Amino acid sequence: MRFIASLLITFLPIFSIAQEALDTIILVSNRKLICNVKSVSSSKVTILKKGAAAPEELSRKQIHKILYANGRVEKFNDLAFKMIDETNFQSVVITTNPADVDGLYIYGKVESVSGKNSKNAKSAEKNARIRLQRKAAALGANYVLVTKSESRGGYREVPTHYYEGVAYGFEPPKNENQTPH
Repeated sequence: MRFIASLLITFLPIFSIAQEALDTIILVSNRKLICNVKSVSSSKVTILKKGAAAPEELSRKQIHKILYANGRVEKFNDLAFKMIDETNFQSVVITTNPADVDGLYIYGKVESVSGKNSKNAKSAEKNARIRLQRKAAALGANYVLVTKSESRGGYREVPTHYYEGVAYGFEPPKNENQTPH
């Protein structure tokens, strides 16, 4: 009887190791990934999804926090959408810095021109910015990298503003013509 008890005490830790505890990654888009976190570097997090053979890398910019299986929590970034619905145009971030969209997926090219009823250059730019955000939101994008921004109109002319950019998102694109950046 003692022999059986000593065998159980000896091999019980080995059986508990065989059951693999999984970590949970919460992305800034509030999507959850159940996986094993293999390593965390200054710019990337390497993970292995359950049932996958090859590890994947995620940019730290995409991660809100990691809930490790041992109970530890590591926070990286704030959630992208706290009070604003993801489909709302106001949640689309407009940037001119290419590093802000590094690791995100390309959703397509977007452009906008302000309306003809703008009173000054500032209101024309704001109108064009809102139109750009709405077009990006219609594509399901979260970011727009502005590639061209130009104001038109001079003395006694109606001011207009023109934006051109590329829409990006956190999730893989649903259309086959959209590619990761």
